[in-house]
This record gives sequence, C-alpha cells and structure tokens, in this order.
Amino acid sequence: MNHIVTGIEKHDSKRMKVTLDYGEVTFLLYSGELRQQNISADREITDEALSAIIKDILVPRAKKRALYYLKSADKTRYQIRRKLTEGYYPEPVIEEVFSFLDKYDFADDSGYAVRLTEELKPGHSRREIEAKLLSRGIKKEQIEEALSELTPEDEFSACEKTLLKKYSSGFSAEDKATAYRFLAGKGYGRDTITRVMEELLIQS
Repeated sequence: MNHIVTGIEKHDSKRMKVTLDYGEVTFLLYSGELRQQNISADREITDEALSAIIKDILVPRAKKRALYYLKSADKTRYQIRRKLTEGYYPEPVIEEVFSFLDKYDFADDSGYAVRLTEELKPGHSRREIEAKLLSRGIKKEQIEEALSELTPEDEFSACEKTLLKKYSSGFSAEDKATAYRFLAGKGYGRDTITRVMEELLIQS
C-alpha cells in the first residue's frame, strides 16, 4: 500500500510537518531529511519507505526526546504520551518508545503514584493528592493502591500543618468558621477538621 503526501508545511525554522493520507499520519522531518527521503507534496510513499522513516528517524528521535523529558523528574505515561503527541510522533512510534521505557521501568505509573503520595502527604489532604494523581493520568486502581498507605494520623497531621500555615500568627475560636470552610475546601473531612481545631484551641 502506498501513502499520498497530502500536506507539507513549515513547523519551525528547521522542521517541516508532513501529512499523509489527509491526516491519517503526521510527523516532523528536518528539511534535509525531506530531500533525502525524496518527499514532496502529492507524491506517494510506499509502506516500506514509511516504515524506514519510522524505524530509522522517528523512533530514535522520540526515545531521545522521552529520555530528556524524564531527566528532570518522574513523569506519568499520560504526560509522556502527551509530550510525544505534541511533537507529532505517530502512534506506532509512541508504542515503540513505551516498549523501550518499560524495559527499564522508566514509565511506572504505580511507582510514580506511591512516590508522589509520599511527597505530598505532609501538607495535602487525601482528596488533594487523589486529584493531582488523576490530573496526571494515573489509573484509578493505581491511585487507590498508593492512597491505601495513608493513615488517619497522616490526614490529621497534614490538616494541622495546613491550618498552622494559614494561621501562622495564631488560631482563635473566632477563626473557627472561616478555618472550617478553608480546610473543607482543601478536601479534609469534618471529623479531621474538628479534631485539629479542638487540639489547636487547647494548645492556645
């Protein structure tokens, strides 16, 4: 099967966006690569030629991009996929990248969820942590597994820390209503909030 080049447009100062079959496949190539591959508008590309572009150019480039993206901090599979999609890497390329990353446990969402939970639990409610994990594309069952390690005392400690940060100059009975709304907005439960405020009022 052959593919028709249905679009070539400038992406940035060095790269061109190539579209095949009216949007079925899109990828970026440098201008020199376009000439080397003899790609121009309205020409056809064979399956073999496209496979060679994917294997020899796009997959190595996508692996390098993913590793660079992971260099500064852990990322979820959702975040890695989004980054590669933004770079116009086709789905077969992305799947090859994940196969490569999985060999070295570089895209372990379960481990990511546990590490982020540990990092956030000193000053965030269970609901806040859950929301952050969801926003990063972690699956529900992986989130539940990570959150299962949290204890009521973890939640109490985080709530207390959150309240003390808000009322660094002191907490009084007059602050209770406002504080309750503030902590509830942070995702803390009624019993935890009540217990924390009572403890702080006893201490004051």
